[in-house]
Order: sequence, then structure tokens, then C-alpha cells
Amino acid sequence: MSSVVSFVENAEELAKKIMDNIEPALSGKFQLLIRFLSDYPETCSIPRSKKIKEKMGEEEHIKSLAKSFHESRLPKKPTPPTTIPDEVVSLVLHTSFDIPEADLEKIKEEHGLSMAAENIVGDLLERYLAEKLEPSGWIWCSGTSVKAVDFIYYDEKKDKWKLLQVKNRDNTENSSSSKIRDNTPIQKWFRTFSKRDATNWENFPDEVSSKNLNEKDFRVFVKKYLISIK
Repeated sequence: MSSVVSFVENAEELAKKIMDNIEPALSGKFQLLIRFLSDYPETCSIPRSKKIKEKMGEEEHIKSLAKSFHESRLPKKPTPPTTIPDEVVSLVLHTSFDIPEADLEKIKEEHGLSMAAENIVGDLLERYLAEKLEPSGWIWCSGTSVKAVDFIYYDEKKDKWKLLQVKNRDNTENSSSSKIRDNTPIQKWFRTFSKRDATNWENFPDEVSSKNLNEKDFRVFVKKYLISIK
């Protein structure tokens, strides 16, 4: 397989046809996503499946992308981690921080729930931004489709793409990629600071949206969303 993916000529047409059979309301958005990947194939995420990897850019690959694009938008509940906790952690808590042995089991359980909550915040942030930005023409790159990019926008007048990568915290690992071919920059934004109790909403890129994005509104969205899927 070539190191650079090349999408089939009728990729956009296939994208619409495939998504029409999954969720017609997403057809236009998915079609635009495939147009972007056709223009910038090097940004396409590598599929985990060896079978799909060998078919990148072809109909079977587009079907896989469509499935992921749709399923990643379905309601998602926070779930406790299934990994076995390291008992030495409890030993450290007891020995170094004088946590009573009677409290260790409860702490272990609550730590797992805290991890589950923390793991889903990034997803909730993208869902919130999708709700706010997609009515303006932005597309949430839901699913594992685009490297280093969470939202895309096609400016028809300028025939240019705008790209946005979002992170929940400033210490979250960011992709080293800051631009793609044709000198198209990837704008980056994070929600919270790790070293101080503050948010970064006021620095959300103006050229992305003039929507009233703020922490209070985000928390209202999160609570409403979680209650709806409880």
C-alpha cells in the first residue's frame, strides 16, 4: 500500500450513499468530511483493522469511516475502568499519607469512578462544541477519522478549509502537527488550565465562532446531557 492514501474519484458520492443508509441527517456532514480527506489524504487516521488498512480510500474504508462517524455521536455513558487496580497504590496511600486501612477500599472505588468521569469530559466538550458550531457549518470529526483535528469548516468563497483541535486541559498531550499541506494551519484551543483554577473560554478562536461559549453554559449542557442518558 502506498504511504499516501488516495481516495476513489467518486468518494463524495459514495459517502452520501453510505450515510443515507445509516443516518440521512448526517449525510451532508459526512460527505464534507470525505471531501476534506480526499483533499488532504495524509490527515486520514490509520484504521486498526488490517483489512480496512489495505483498502484505505476505497468504498470499504469509507463505510468504516461512516460507521465510526455515526456511532461516535450516539449517547455515551461514563463507565468505570475495567482494569485491575494496583494494590501498591493503596500501600503508598496508607504508608506515606497515613490513610487508614479501613478507608482504602472506598478510596479505590471512588478513584475508579473519578477516572471514569475524567475520561468522558473530553467527549462531552466535543459534543458541546458540536452543538454550538455545527449550525454555523462546522463539522465535528466524530470517530477516528482525522489526525490532530476535531472540527473542520469549508469556506466556499475562499475555497479554503479551517481546522480546529480542542483539548480539555493545557497539559493534555497535543499533536505535534500544527499545519497540513498547502500551509493550512490547525488552530488549537484548550478549556482549562492545569496549574490554576481558571478556564480559557475567552481565548476561543474568534475566527471559529462568535457563539457565546462559556463555562456556565458548558456545565448546563453536561448536566442536561448526562441526565438524559442516565
